Amino acid sequence: MRKLLLILAVLVILPAAVFADLGVGAAAFYKSPILLGQDQDADNLNVDQFSFGGDLRLKLSWFQAELLVLYSGGDVNSLNAYVDGGVALDLAIVRLSVGAGPNFTYNIDESSPAQVGLNAKVGVDVLLGPVSVGLSYIMAMNIDNGLYVNTGSGLLGAQVLFWM
Repeated sequence: MRKLLLILAVLVILPAAVFADLGVGAAAFYKSPILLGQDQDADNLNVDQFSFGGDLRLKLSWFQAELLVLYSGGDVNSLNAYVDGGVALDLAIVRLSVGAGPNFTYNIDESSPAQVGLNAKVGVDVLLGPVSVGLSYIMAMNIDNGLYVNTGSGLLGAQVLFWM
């Protein structure tokens, strides 16, 4: 069954990739609710509050799919994967995007290694020819009792992508 799903995914993605734009790049995110205007203590700023990784995007017309994989260090080392699908609109040299999807966390050296959740993501990119530079904000999302997006705490980050 898994092989059949993998074959179907390749058969769907491969033709779409011919007509789509593919972006590959690097990303860095900061773990803090800084968008709410809360005080930031420079003494507490350290590398453990940052996540680093790779960003892969597939854009077809107004639809954009993204896979963001980040490594987070600190008290618990983890690998986090954010899979988002949504709308991306190009306005001159600016691309505005909004999306949602599942996120997967693998905690390294932890008794409960795997976690699954949902996320919402908003972003803005400046398109500079085959390169784009952007800012994104990833928020936790819950759909148990209606749609709830926790805007109070999230990841604020920057990406640089090379488009093919």
